[in-house]
Amino acid sequence: MTSLPHLVLTGSPYERGLIHGEHFAEEIRTNVETYLTRFEQHGAEEKTVRNQASEYVPLVEDWNADYASELRGIADGSGIAIEEVMLLNVRYEILYASYSEQTAGTDGCTSFGLLPTATADGKTYVGQNWDWASPIADTLVVNEIHQNDGSDHIAITEAGIVGGKMGVNEHGIGLVINGLVSPDDGEHPFRKPFHLRCREILDAKRYDSALESIIATPHACSVNYVVGHGEGEVIDIETSPHRTDYIYPRNGIVTHANHFMTPGFESRMERQLPDSLYRANRLHRLFEHQRGEIDDATIRSSLRDHFGRPASICRHEDPNSLPEERSQTDTSVILDLHDRTLHATYGPPCDEDYRTYRLDE
Repeated sequence: MTSLPHLVLTGSPYERGLIHGEHFAEEIRTNVETYLTRFEQHGAEEKTVRNQASEYVPLVEDWNADYASELRGIADGSGIAIEEVMLLNVRYEILYASYSEQTAGTDGCTSFGLLPTATADGKTYVGQNWDWASPIADTLVVNEIHQNDGSDHIAITEAGIVGGKMGVNEHGIGLVINGLVSPDDGEHPFRKPFHLRCREILDAKRYDSALESIIATPHACSVNYVVGHGEGEVIDIETSPHRTDYIYPRNGIVTHANHFMTPGFESRMERQLPDSLYRANRLHRLFEHQRGEIDDATIRSSLRDHFGRPASICRHEDPNSLPEERSQTDTSVILDLHDRTLHATYGPPCDEDYRTYRLDE
């Protein structure tokens, strides 16, 4: 069974970054090359992107000194310029601000949250299929973070990126995400970045503090966050540069794809990814059929669903599309917020089984 690499990071923020950079130097270089190419495909020139990344360096230092220190450690450990490492850490803002009517992303994630009333074991779960360009699967890593300040947590990220996108911390706070697009994205690029918010969510000791990291300050680009707590809470938060709204579970279940589901937003991504319109609803129905008895087997089989293949919940490359437009489920993630456990695949879950990564205390 192929699995994502698992790295335990301890010490100061800089020391953690140094270990990350040394261990994944080759993967970080690959990511820099991959994203520079992808930025160009979406109309963002390399010179402009590099300048934008450089401008973010002092801003991130002001927003979160520990994040900036860990990022600097990654740069020193890998031997890669800090501006290039920063480029990875703000790649969401660069990419999503450059999407237009003609060029949309290939990000097609489907996420969920399950309350104890819906599950067979009475636990709280969040999870998702994370869909993105297929080469990225080779540079995904599971980082287990142990720190003196902030919460210990385990999360999946891309090599070179400090903030984990999908993870759970020692207090039972869990996070999964979805990309969204609105016409306001990129109007104010130099706001707190998405990946920095993800780290702050997983650093939080309390649920309200995790939510505050999302809602307290305006966003540069639209994002959907599903944030859960092991004691039985899940909230889905849709954000754009000018709005924030909230979706609560129905019958203990909440699901989301890549379009805004609350009124008042002008949603764009489904124009290029119309499959978003059925993925979340279909996943909700699959869970609803087993409500109150949803177990591990139900979750896994639902995430392996192939209705609409290749544009399915379990996504596969479309051989008829352009190479730069192809995507697949690079990892399928199930987070048990009670046991602080992450289950993840390398690639589509129909092809690979889940490996368990437990947060050691």
